[in-house]
Amino acid sequence: MTTEAKFKYALKEMMLSQPLNEINVTVLCDKCGCHRQTFYYHYQDIYDLLAAIFLNEKIPGLSSADDVKQTLIALINYAKDNFEFLKSSYNSAAHDLVENFFLSKVMSKVFLILVNNNNYGLTKDSYRNAARRFARFIGEEFSYSFKDARITPGKFEKNMKKFVNCALLTILPSLIELSKEEKKKQ
Repeated sequence: MTTEAKFKYALKEMMLSQPLNEINVTVLCDKCGCHRQTFYYHYQDIYDLLAAIFLNEKIPGLSSADDVKQTLIALINYAKDNFEFLKSSYNSAAHDLVENFFLSKVMSKVFLILVNNNNYGLTKDSYRNAARRFARFIGEEFSYSFKDARITPGKFEKNMKKFVNCALLTILPSLIELSKEEKKKQ
């Protein structure tokens, strides 16, 4: 395992039992058996390490998802499996990293699905706008869940699946219609 991977793994593991703002470089290095200088060779601070985690995080099932629902279910499963890590990250100074992580994953995958299916005869820019708007709705719901101190991973999963079903029936079709209307005005 590379040094960077050790730091990433150790930070995620530590965040299962303590908030991010209680973790410092010294404690992290002790857990990894590394010197502080080694940490600072790779990262500027804990938040830089956290950004690297989100930048390289793989979501099981996301790349093979063929439709929007499969995409969102893969993200829900990932969030449920990493709930304490995500919740701790969100409720720290790194909330923007969590928001951007989900926003970018939803937006890029939904955009690819819409463009590849091309069921609505829209331009790539119109699909991109619909995917961006839809990703904002979905991302906000993820964020809302991470803010709730009482929510458990199981309750999160149940609530998000219910939200996703509603979003696929109402929000996404409405955004596609909005994109069609915008296309007509151009």
